[in-house]
Amino acid sequence: MDKISVKAPCGTLVGWQFDKGAAFLGVPYAEAPTGERRFLPPVPLQPSDREILALEPGLSPVQPPPRWAKLPAPPTGEDCLNLNLYTPASDETRRPVLVHLFGGGFEGGSGSGGFQDGMALALEGDCVVVRLNFRVGALGFLYLGEAWGDPYGAGNVGLLDVVAALEWVQQNVRAFGGDPDNVTLFGISSGAFMISALFGVPRSKGLFHRAWLQSGSASRILDRRVASVQAAELLEILGVSIGDMTALQGVDARKIVEAQSKVVSTDVGERNAPGGRTLGVVDDGQTLQEHPLSVLKRGDRREVPVLLGTTRDETRMWFTLGLMREGSLEDFQREVVRFAGPEKGPALFEVYRRILPDATPARLRERFLTDAIYRVPALRTALAQNAVGGRGYIYRFDWETPVMGGRFGACHGLDEGFVWGVTDPEKHELAADTPETRHISAEMRTALLRFARTGAPGWPAFAPGQLVTRLFGAAGDKGETLAEVDAAFLDAWDGVERK
Repeated sequence: MDKISVKAPCGTLVGWQFDKGAAFLGVPYAEAPTGERRFLPPVPLQPSDREILALEPGLSPVQPPPRWAKLPAPPTGEDCLNLNLYTPASDETRRPVLVHLFGGGFEGGSGSGGFQDGMALALEGDCVVVRLNFRVGALGFLYLGEAWGDPYGAGNVGLLDVVAALEWVQQNVRAFGGDPDNVTLFGISSGAFMISALFGVPRSKGLFHRAWLQSGSASRILDRRVASVQAAELLEILGVSIGDMTALQGVDARKIVEAQSKVVSTDVGERNAPGGRTLGVVDDGQTLQEHPLSVLKRGDRREVPVLLGTTRDETRMWFTLGLMREGSLEDFQREVVRFAGPEKGPALFEVYRRILPDATPARLRERFLTDAIYRVPALRTALAQNAVGGRGYIYRFDWETPVMGGRFGACHGLDEGFVWGVTDPEKHELAADTPETRHISAEMRTALLRFARTGAPGWPAFAPGQLVTRLFGAAGDKGETLAEVDAAFLDAWDGVERK
């Protein structure tokens, strides 16, 4: 392993040259969002001829400690606006660029470490892989605009961090063998919801050309009034008065993370219901100028192929980990009405009672929330893109992990390791290294890399009259049956809008 220097518009980066490929780690793409810059949009770094050491990962965003993880968590801090870049060669080749946004409920995650091997994916796909770090939690998504006004009008500074990073990619990736005209964003959960939200950010147009979304879609946009109430609660916990900028800038970042845990809920139903207690992309009217699904329906981003995947049992993980209450049948009915409204809610409740007549309230909640948060919004996003002449694709991941006697099922996040080529249980908590899982993983990586090169993953688009879902890890051929189920559920959810 030797050092390599590459001259780019941002400066001369000094990284690591391996037998195959090179890595540039901890590359800053914006000024540190600390002190007076806390809670404000990122300040991009200006082009320079300086030397930038890119030999070790930078800090990941400040966040609560992980609840459970086999691999050690990377160091965190507020000065986290950096990226890790992996390339087969810093030459004149114009390779596809894959930019990854991590998931973590808008409260955690990292673009460094973990089982995601950027170099392995870059070499396998002959592409440039970029893993981003960006602000999360209250430091990235606390909406202070209504209470504080300018300069805090942007309630999505974590999302603006991603925009700044994508602008860095556009300006610099050619020096590392990448094609700035072929950038694919891919991510899971909150990372996927952030990618979708970018469709509603005018400044992001032209910065990416494909979107691969796992368990996230053009939905989950928080109401600014609700976000303002949560911000007021958090500031009260911290003892910060409205307008006291010195106090706001001086609070220890760890105390902010501790305070946010007292404001947001751990119940995935409460987090995602209208008016729910959570952090995420806010309809701030400044950063997000329009709901992303409205932009897609109008056809303004039809040139960007979109692929959306969900797992069969998305919300089962939270029940298995004890983070979800079971409640009674009446509690479940009230939750359905909260999501769907008093006119549509009772009929939708009866739909789930009919298709799962013997299910417990917990299993009814699990299925309903899987559909409400993940599956139905994904189908609608794909249909919206296809309806205006674009391309939208759907997959579902059905492989069940054997961990804890199979209690997790095909749960949320289980498919991420398969896309990265990781089925080793020593790296991926819920994986199983078998011929079957290696085969599923190879199929998913092939689809991702094909999508990055061509905009098509290898199966038909999800369009009216042709509701094709690619199943990964399913036992038997369920394609035709699944199309019938999706058609029925789209009908059942008709008129039930979820921001």
